[in-house]
Formats: sequence, structure tokens, C-alpha cells
Amino acid sequence: MSTYHNISPEQLNHFRNQTDPLADEVIETYFPQDKALLHQHLETLTSNSSQLTDEAKASLNMLYQDIQTKADLIPSKDLELGQRFFDQHASDIMLLLGLLSLPYCYAAAKGAEVLVRSKRILEEPERRLLETAEFVFDMMNTQAFEAKGKALPSVLKVRLMHAAARWYAKKGGWDTAVLGEPVNQEDMAGTNLAFSLIVVRGLKKLGKSVSNQQAMTYIRYWNHIGALLGVDERLLPDTNKSAYILERNIRERHFQSSEAGKKLTKSLLSYFEKATIDSPIKGQSTSFVAFLLGEQVSGLLGIENTRFDAAIFQPYKYFYKIQNVLTLRSDSYSKALIQYKVARSAIQ
Repeated sequence: MSTYHNISPEQLNHFRNQTDPLADEVIETYFPQDKALLHQHLETLTSNSSQLTDEAKASLNMLYQDIQTKADLIPSKDLELGQRFFDQHASDIMLLLGLLSLPYCYAAAKGAEVLVRSKRILEEPERRLLETAEFVFDMMNTQAFEAKGKALPSVLKVRLMHAAARWYAKKGGWDTAVLGEPVNQEDMAGTNLAFSLIVVRGLKKLGKSVSNQQAMTYIRYWNHIGALLGVDERLLPDTNKSAYILERNIRERHFQSSEAGKKLTKSLLSYFEKATIDSPIKGQSTSFVAFLLGEQVSGLLGIENTRFDAAIFQPYKYFYKIQNVLTLRSDSYSKALIQYKVARSAIQ
């Protein structure tokens, strides 16, 4: 992976007009006439050792080869350390992806415009969460990049999902001059940070002890995933400071109140209220989201949260700190996966 250099706000303008040419070429080749055929080809990929059928078109083979080649270059030590970090905080990370990372992305007004066009995301936010969770579990399994793992097919499907979203958006009157390309490089880089840097911040807000070295371990792991997902390597920070600067620059450029962001957030919060009825935060999930996001971002998303509501979750922070010191609270990939499977069964 090439050395990262801090990207200025001006340089980010360039990346707003850049996408993922290899994935876009696949969609242009298969859509709309061979869309079903593309799904058939993808269904044959059940693990990293699976191969595309001989009938797969050249564009699809090129894209999958790109993913496989990049995966072979990932240092095994980076994989080991990143997976170990996830294993230590798995349940909390999965919680934060829904309660923090997803609404954080909704605050980026231009990026939210792509998402709000999907009725499925608005009407079935629980399925969006489950799909995201499944992807993360595929990425974080200790065998994720081995023959039996599923990392590579999962990455391929996400890259094509992004490319399909671009295709549909541009067929639906997308204003590139105002919004930039749909699901562009800057937006993808911001999303990658939401899965790494923002999760680390969320862990700290819950009172978890995370050193700078541990934080960079997890950010580096997601940098490798980001590269597989087609993110330009110039947008993958190689230090904690660089990650902070990139996130700040993207946030200051794009975080603003928008109807798209508010609609997506309202749908998500409505689901959380139902999903937490039998949990310790019954009736307070919205306040919990506001606590994690902070007052400014919550305001942009239309989340009303009084000081009293915000104060409710301060004890959680100190409670987690006590648990960290006494090591009473164990966590693991397997425990988080069990929780995911229970949630998936309830929805299906």
C-alpha cells in the first residue's frame, strides 16, 4: 500500500468526480438486459476458493482478479492484529455500527441523497443493518482471507452494489454538477472511516480503553478492506493524525442538515425503538444515538435530545470503565455472531 499524504479539501474535489471504473464496467456490461445473469454468476462464489463460471463476462473476471490480487498483498500480521482487535470488542463494535456509524454517514448531505433513493433502506432499515453486519462478520472472521473464508466474494458483491447504485442514480436524473458522482471516492473514503476511526471513537465514548497503536491497528485493517472495495489508496490514511485530518476535512465539507439525512435517520430510529423494547435501553435508543453522535451531528439529523436525555448515558461510560479494569466483561467474535444470528432469525 502506497504512503499516504494528507489530502487537502481542494484535492477532495477531484475525488468527488472519481468512482470505481472496474465495477462500473461490470454493471454497464450486464445492466439491464443481463442483470439476472450477473446474480447467477455471483451465486457461484460461496467462498474465497470458489471460481466464477466460464460464462462470466470479461469485465466481471477483471474486477474479481483485481480484488484477489490486492488481497494477496495484505500482510498477514495486519490481518492478525485487526481481527484480534475486533474479537476483543466485537459486540460493542457491532452495536456502534448501527447506533453510530450508520447515522454518522447520513449526516453527509450529498452522500445521503444516494441512499434515500432506495425505498428498501427507508422501509426496511433492519435488513440494511443485517446486510452490513454480515459483511463485517465476513471481513473479521479469522479465516476471512483463507480458502474457506468469504471476504473476497463479499467484497465483490459490495463493489457491484455500489456500482449498481451509481447506475440507477444516474438513470434517475442525478445532478453530478452539484452532488458529484454518486458513491464517489470521497464518499467511499468517508464511509471507510465510519467503520474504523468513528468506531474507535465510539468505543472510547463507551469508556473502552483503546491505545493509539490499537486504534491504528484497526484503521489499517479497514484500509486494506477499503482498497479491496475500490477506494483510492491516496484516501487511506497511514497514521492516526492523518485519519483525523481526513475525517475532519470530509465532515466540514459535507455535514449539513438535509431532508435526505433526516428521512434516513427517522426510519433508522423508528426501527431501533421497536428493536430495543426488551433491552436495557428500552425507550431510550434515540437518546443513546444522540449521546454517541454528539450534539452537533444529532442536530443536523433532526434528533432532539435534552441535556437530561444526554446525561442518562454518562453512567454507561463509567460502568464500562469499571468493567474494563476488572475484566469482568468478556467479548468475542463468536458471541457477537450469535447475537447477529438471533437478530436475523427474528427478522426473517
